[in-house]
Amino acid sequence: MNLFKEFFIYFLALVISSSFIAINAAEDYFYNQHPIRKVIVWCTVSKAEQQKCISFANAVLRDHVKINYRLFTLRCHHAFNKEECMSLLDDEKVTMTTLDAGQVFIGGRFHSLVPIAKEVAETGATVYYSVALVKKNSLRDLTSLHDLRGKKACFAGVGTMAGWVIPLYTLMKSGAMEIVDCNNHVKTATEFFGPSCAVNALLDANNPIGDNSDKLCRECIGKIPGGRCTDADPYAGYEGAFKCLLEAGDVAFLKHTTIQDLLSPGSGYPGLREDQFQLLCKDGSKKPINQFKTCNWGEVPTNAIVVSSATLLEDRVLYQKFLDKIVTLYTNTSRGLQTNYDNPQPEYDSFGNRVRRQVYQDSNRYDPYNDNRGYNRNPYQDPFGENPNLLNPNRYGVNIDPYGPVSNEYDGRPEDLPGNGYDDDDINKYNDTKYEYFTFYESIPRFGNQTNLLFQDSTRQFYPLQELEQTHDRYLGHLNEVVMGIRSCPVNRMTLCVTSDVELDKCVKMKIALKAQLLKPEMSCYKGHSQIHCMQAINSRTADVAVFDAGDIYTAGLNFDLVPFISEVYNLADPEYYVVAVAKEADPSTDLTYLRGKYTCHSGINTAAGWIYPMAYLISNGWVRPYGCNSVRAAAEYFTKSCIPGALSTEYNTGMPYDNMCDLCRGSSFQYCRRDASELFYGHTGAFRCLVEGGGHVAFVKHTTAIENTGGKRREWWARDALVDDFELLCPDGTRAEINDYLTCNLGKVKANAIVTRGGYSYNETQINAYINLFMYAQTFYGSKTVDEFSFSMFYSTPPHTDLIFQDAATQLKVIDPEFREYSAYLGRDFMRAKRIVDCYASTSTIRASLGLVLVLVITYLSLSS
Repeated sequence: MNLFKEFFIYFLALVISSSFIAINAAEDYFYNQHPIRKVIVWCTVSKAEQQKCISFANAVLRDHVKINYRLFTLRCHHAFNKEECMSLLDDEKVTMTTLDAGQVFIGGRFHSLVPIAKEVAETGATVYYSVALVKKNSLRDLTSLHDLRGKKACFAGVGTMAGWVIPLYTLMKSGAMEIVDCNNHVKTATEFFGPSCAVNALLDANNPIGDNSDKLCRECIGKIPGGRCTDADPYAGYEGAFKCLLEAGDVAFLKHTTIQDLLSPGSGYPGLREDQFQLLCKDGSKKPINQFKTCNWGEVPTNAIVVSSATLLEDRVLYQKFLDKIVTLYTNTSRGLQTNYDNPQPEYDSFGNRVRRQVYQDSNRYDPYNDNRGYNRNPYQDPFGENPNLLNPNRYGVNIDPYGPVSNEYDGRPEDLPGNGYDDDDINKYNDTKYEYFTFYESIPRFGNQTNLLFQDSTRQFYPLQELEQTHDRYLGHLNEVVMGIRSCPVNRMTLCVTSDVELDKCVKMKIALKAQLLKPEMSCYKGHSQIHCMQAINSRTADVAVFDAGDIYTAGLNFDLVPFISEVYNLADPEYYVVAVAKEADPSTDLTYLRGKYTCHSGINTAAGWIYPMAYLISNGWVRPYGCNSVRAAAEYFTKSCIPGALSTEYNTGMPYDNMCDLCRGSSFQYCRRDASELFYGHTGAFRCLVEGGGHVAFVKHTTAIENTGGKRREWWARDALVDDFELLCPDGTRAEINDYLTCNLGKVKANAIVTRGGYSYNETQINAYINLFMYAQTFYGSKTVDEFSFSMFYSTPPHTDLIFQDAATQLKVIDPEFREYSAYLGRDFMRAKRIVDCYASTSTIRASLGLVLVLVITYLSLSS
């Protein structure tokens, strides 16, 4: 009985096993006859590279390159430069490209690209050295790196690791090169070197605010339109930097392999010898070029093949197999790099495919590797020997102009690229032609006079990166410190002071946004309980900067020695705005010349538009009794009810509090009548909202406020139905005007809100320049008004809040000239006169400055006398 059970189990296992074998065989046959198409779109950056890619695509198409039932098709997309390639990869419009180590950082940090493999040189090396090359017996006066100042330098390109990043980092670290711009190392290099060639120095990515000098492009020689100082320039790349050294430069920053390749026989530089050049070491000494291991500026990983981080892991593995496959097919050696894809079983090849699938026994199928026509892939046997006319000299000639026209057979459009629209019969028919020989590391002379097309010419294999290694951080290793080093800043941090929780939230978002762009100095946030508290925090170095209204700029300068250095700009040519009084069109009884007993809405106590200018007008014209310098009492006696945020605060009102000055305010609990964004009726929009829904008769605001909050521009219920025609301006002469007539109907012109920092004895020009630099770059990246949930805008506030940190009406930031970086000089005479009318203290600064000057003169006289 037991024997029968064993026999039955054995028989059942045999049947199941046979079934699986049959199923696998059927599956093998089906996928062999109907393979799954896999398209790879390769991004190229020159016409010569596009030509090589087309030849590569032809080879892949004719050879039926297949891995695990997938038949590969290669397409080629010609981009302007690697930056465009990275953007296309990020948008998943292309599949892969090769990047220099420096570009791998840019691609990973800003375009979400990941390396999946790196090139392996003929020697087996996966690293190379960054070296500085000079002509022998040149630069005799050079004894240290400091002596490179003013010299003509030849760079492979801005952002390349060996040809830009490491040289700049080395010079900065040695103290030879001072940091000029924390967020633009091109400017730093421009200040240090003389006229040079560093292609892409004027590219938008390297010139975000558009003020780079052309100094680093003056030695470039590109002639084609738009090609000078770009990747199309003859001096672009490492070979281009070498040419630049020969013809124009004093020093070239290269890979050590570049020198070896270009000085080898048949490289296109006959007559040049190794003893005509020297390496410049980091200590200022010079050595022969064969001593690169002891005289180099740093070690760099070889170029990487990158894909989008959105690429599935199984697809990344498939692409790695594809790269290994092309090493097998399109190299002078018989095998590619042995990887973990190899299967030890003899019936499988190194990719896990059954060997019998790769044996072309079908007489109707063309075997490109062992056919009956005697084709041999040995590179020393001409595959076109039988009929050399099969090679089209127009497409594959040896003297292709790299800047000339390219065959438009594969012009980047999907319908024109190989493999698109082809079925199996088309492919078989296409393969009836003689096979064209292709070697993946060959560039010159077949594809013109450019080297390193698609891959480095010294590359022979590809090293696949494991999943955990597929990040730019892991790929670069210790070079991350170098990359971040050239983005260092002498000022490490800038702390912005805000006054409410919603402003703090926006500040944190701004901090994250600036860090995403690696902008320096790093920003942090500090919450003060009021603007006065922020002034104290800046003065005591707890914070560094804050954005203030003109009224607060006055207080900050008078009492805390703070100075404005950047101003906002609205819809006027200069950084200023008009103060206007707005009333409802349906309320004709409200007249600016007689507001006694009216309900008024103000942006805040001691603000320019909401307090100083309106009260100065009313007091100077005799409409309001001044009560000495007590403007708070004057307003409380004149107006019946108001919302003047901050009127009950002892920081702004040191006298008796008047409850009616906050009767119209809507803040809840401790937020009631606060002089910050926690009070609903605070600020210009808050004062206008007080007019619309709070019972006010008149609102004192800036001239853009009514336009910003009417005509459907705000979705909140209180402003949704408000039309600009529902409101009018109250003019000083007692008349009314339309909202857009603010040029002729206003209470005066006030300087715009400004960013302030420490002045007086604490004035630090280096810090101020770093802060200016940060804000200028910040508005370049985040000054747009178009926002969504995934983006940040400096000049936008999340509803229902408005004017958080910056005014929503701001269009840009403008640097204040140094001669106006003093509060009274910035605010101007009109403001100072209005302030004197309101509180009598505006002349104190002048008196204090005069007394200070007298005291200094007396001390100086006494010291000289003694």
